[in-house]
Amino acid sequence: MSLVPCRACEHQVDTSALACPQCGATDPAKKISRQQRNMRSFVIQTIIWICLLSFAGWYVWHVVIPFVKPFIVKTPAEPPAPPDRQ
Repeated sequence: MSLVPCRACEHQVDTSALACPQCGATDPAKKISRQQRNMRSFVIQTIIWICLLSFAGWYVWHVVIPFVKPFIVKTPAEPPAPPDRQ
């Protein structure tokens, strides 16, 4: 395997090393740490879920509720017509 500089301390480490033997940085051959990659993934997933939930809320508010509302809301009863007096 080839040696590359550690992203944290510039010590030469193997590309398959899980941690730098000098400073202890995780994934020293990668440009960003495992924690930073996990955080980016978490932020992207959170944004996607917020977008999906926002669209679902909009859909329910603008499509489902107007469709169901006539079946739920009772219309006021019409008063009986007065009898004709002739």
